[in-house]
Amino acid sequence: MIATESVIQETKAAAADKSLISPRFYVTDYKKMNALRFDHMAEAFKAMHKRFADDPNKHFFKRDDDPDFEQDFSHLPPSFKDFLIRGCLGEFSGALLYKEIADRIEDPILSDTYRLMARDEGRHSGFIRLAMRDIKADLDLQMLQGEKEFVSMHPKIILYTTYLSEVIGYFRYINIYSHLEAHPEYRYHPIFKYFGGWCQDELKHGDFIGLQLEAQKNLYLSGGVNRTLIRFFSLAVYVTMWLRDLKAQDFYASIGMNWREYDLKVIRETNAYAQRVFGLRLDVDNPKFIRILDRMAARYTEMNRREDEGAGKLALLPMQAAMAADYLRLFAMKVRTDAPPPIPEYPVAPVIKGFASQSKGQPAMA
Repeated sequence: MIATESVIQETKAAAADKSLISPRFYVTDYKKMNALRFDHMAEAFKAMHKRFADDPNKHFFKRDDDPDFEQDFSHLPPSFKDFLIRGCLGEFSGALLYKEIADRIEDPILSDTYRLMARDEGRHSGFIRLAMRDIKADLDLQMLQGEKEFVSMHPKIILYTTYLSEVIGYFRYINIYSHLEAHPEYRYHPIFKYFGGWCQDELKHGDFIGLQLEAQKNLYLSGGVNRTLIRFFSLAVYVTMWLRDLKAQDFYASIGMNWREYDLKVIRETNAYAQRVFGLRLDVDNPKFIRILDRMAARYTEMNRREDEGAGKLALLPMQAAMAADYLRLFAMKVRTDAPPPIPEYPVAPVIKGFASQSKGQPAMA
């Protein structure tokens, strides 16, 4: 497919976006990663590899036999396009990272598991691109790979952040899916039907990365420094999602969701699930925690307003400093190590081919 001028411009804009909430492309130190030992948990990694190799979603991401894709999508809200672009960037970023690790890591079981994980992420980004083409949009991923800045991070930080992003991805997808199962009148594109199975890939990826962290417990999970880093990067993931979804609130309104309630639910569930690996969780139910998040959202909104009005970097510094101070206040809060709250039992839901929403009314449009 030859990229049109609009696709080229969209891709260049995505590559140039270095804002706080923009998805990043990562690389790591493969020499350090190859120095890690996993032999003492070889059987657990073989079982995890089989979970990937069995590939229950082999035939899942297919559109050919789903007539719901054969309709006019020209009426969809503009915020849906932004949602797809963010999703495509995130999935493609994961595919690139996991493929690079697969090519560079020496342990054959881990290497092939990363290869299979890159396969999953490639399917996801490809499926999103097809949905983008439904609304006459696309990204040139080859161009994006060449122009997007790559950030190098220590393997420990890569494992912390990818673990959290995969787990939070599960709870994001399953909560949207469950909401639209209960309110199909808001399911204005068939891609949402696939989130019930899609999220199982996300959780599988998270469990694999969590297993690597558990295998390096003394190096990566124990001690004050590691606990401090876990707190810092857990908070970074939650705050980034909070600000990103604040900016995307029109999309959530278009599918009948309140972005704030959704984010709080996803944060609570991710926080509880991740405690199984991290051994701690942030005190996200503390009214102070939520109050500071809300204040950061208000400051971020004001900062964007001033930027849109032409404010320069110096004029924005006080707002940025205030947000940084709020982040440190959140970071300074005590963590919890007591039993986490229960997580809802979400169904592993197969896609229903040919399902057409029987809307009684039109969804709210952004």
